[in-house]
Amino acid sequence: MIKLDDRTAAIVWVVASVTLSFAPFFLSWILGNWYQGSKQKELVQREAAFGADPLTTLRKVPGVATDSGLLISNIIMSVSWWQGMIGSIHAIFGGTITTWDKTLSWGRQEVMQRLRENCRDSGYDSVINMRLETSEIASSKGKTRALEIVAYGTGIKY
Repeated sequence: MIKLDDRTAAIVWVVASVTLSFAPFFLSWILGNWYQGSKQKELVQREAAFGADPLTTLRKVPGVATDSGLLISNIIMSVSWWQGMIGSIHAIFGGTITTWDKTLSWGRQEVMQRLRENCRDSGYDSVINMRLETSEIASSKGKTRALEIVAYGTGIKY
């Protein structure tokens, strides 16, 4: 067995404690960036492959509709531990919380793409009166943990 003097043991204890305390945040940073990056690249590819955008906020049908129906898509988004920690630090000093802003932007893009795909898969040509709603679905001790973003509109077949 290796014998350590008191000073060396104390240093090892402090380094191990700090490492274990921050390891989940750093792991979250590494894995979160990898996962979100791969999902965002996939979304860009799906958007590029889709072609013309069938979504519009117009309230009236531009032309004569032969069929219509309600279309809904949703996504539940949350920031990683790392993004939560960085965002909390930003919140103390004020200003734009860019880590959260990027996550919400990605969520809005994703839910609109899902609505486009839902439109295509349901046999509609376009979606009119498209709207976005955001709601808090999970909170703990006054802190939001997850948001649901919903996109909906009326699918129209010409």
